[in-house]
Amino acid sequence: MEFEDILLLVGGYGKFQRNLTVFFLIPVSCAMPCFWMNFIFMVSVPDHWCYVPELANLSTSQQKMLIGHPSNPSCTMYNRNYSQVLYGESFAAPNNTETYISCANGWVYDKQNYDVTAATKFNLVCDKGHLPSLLFTLQNVGSLIGTPIYGILSDKYGRKLLFLALAVVVSSTEIASVLVNNFIIFSILRAINGSVIPSMFISAFILISEIVAPDVRAHMNGVFSISWTFGLCVLPLVAYLARSWVILGIASAVCGFVLLIYWFFLPESPSWYVSQGRYEDAAKVMMTIAKANGKEVDYDNILLQLETLGEKIRETKEQEKKDPKSSLLKYPRLRRNFIILCICWSAFYVAYSGLTYNISNLSGNEFLNFFLLSAVEVPGNLTFWFLMDRYGRRWSAALGFVMISVFCLIPLMGFESSDILSSMLTKFLISGIFMITDQQGSELFPTMFRTFGIGAGKAIATAATLGIPYIALLSQYGKALPFVLIGVTSLLTGILASFLPETLNENLPQTMTDAEAFGKNQKYFSWTK
Repeated sequence: MEFEDILLLVGGYGKFQRNLTVFFLIPVSCAMPCFWMNFIFMVSVPDHWCYVPELANLSTSQQKMLIGHPSNPSCTMYNRNYSQVLYGESFAAPNNTETYISCANGWVYDKQNYDVTAATKFNLVCDKGHLPSLLFTLQNVGSLIGTPIYGILSDKYGRKLLFLALAVVVSSTEIASVLVNNFIIFSILRAINGSVIPSMFISAFILISEIVAPDVRAHMNGVFSISWTFGLCVLPLVAYLARSWVILGIASAVCGFVLLIYWFFLPESPSWYVSQGRYEDAAKVMMTIAKANGKEVDYDNILLQLETLGEKIRETKEQEKKDPKSSLLKYPRLRRNFIILCICWSAFYVAYSGLTYNISNLSGNEFLNFFLLSAVEVPGNLTFWFLMDRYGRRWSAALGFVMISVFCLIPLMGFESSDILSSMLTKFLISGIFMITDQQGSELFPTMFRTFGIGAGKAIATAATLGIPYIALLSQYGKALPFVLIGVTSLLTGILASFLPETLNENLPQTMTDAEAFGKNQKYFSWTK
């Protein structure tokens, strides 16, 4: 008897799960990009040039012609007496052989797309031009520290409570960060904000995974991914209309506070209740599910089965405590799966975030580019949703990684827009692979370590990819370099991903012993059972 067997008695996917999908999973998934990706627009660096008070009333084109030196027009200016230039007979362009100096009075920022961003507020340009990338790295550092901690808290205090608590933290830090005037405090707040967002996603996704039947878990994952993409497509429109990083930050914070409404009707995971020995609470949730799904079940019978399952889990835990190899990483197969998943998540972060940060190096409007690279995720998610539900998770992910390495060769051909084509095709693949690798993580770890295992794995992946924000800077030495790095990483990962066990239509492992035995009888060249 496994938890999934008891869940089928009350309905593995009925009205209850459909309502949870429509009123929880979809809205939360649409809101997630507002927390996770809004920072790209908040620290966007507009076109800029040196500020010269004497020429402030001239047109933009005249200022650029008279001020910016060709060696670095955004950060240097001609060493001239601009009062004489202003009151001279003409505004003739200066001689390029004239000497130049750094901007002495700050900068003027183009306001075509933004009125103000964090970059313009704190002047993160020229000698401070590396700081936007540093801020992205600090967010990753926050995730590295926070994700395993929040994973432990989720396994101890529950998925629902942690999700709502993190919604408060992310909204509070979002508002505070746009109101402070000190750059160091701003950086600390963004690091805290970055530590929270991945754990919010993990808690919500794990809760859903533990309430639906095995054969519809991929369906839930697909719904999340499509909703996430919809939120991504809307985000550039919101940023464009906001025109200010303050307004964008406040709008994101409001979304976070709205999530607190789920306190009143979001259930806790009954599987988590069982792992904590809270059988009556688990039975109440199961009866709620049964009532909504129109299933006639006896409360005492459900409670008895949950207690029996809980006793089985407790006995296994006791045996595992006596076993000196009871640690998550001391089980050989579980350790191997954990390491491979860490590598898969690392490769995903390199490709997905690297492509996203590299948008600023693509030609055209950054809002439109962001939208296009987001929209292409829709067919990617649908394609891999079908593949992983039809042919399994393992080979769909492995072959997807290998195809990324092939598409990353396109910029080496050097034709016009080759980098845009490669970005579109790679984003198509990596968005679907994200859905699969997260599904594998939720299906390979035992219940008592599920959130911690995924959280710790993603934290390790984050640590391995702290330099991602600087990948875009490689374009200065050749537009193909970021793609070469992504391609090599994906090729190696695709080979390793083929050694994970297939999880399609399998019961979730409840204990370490279950997880260690998972997939032992599977052949390497196999698709599904």
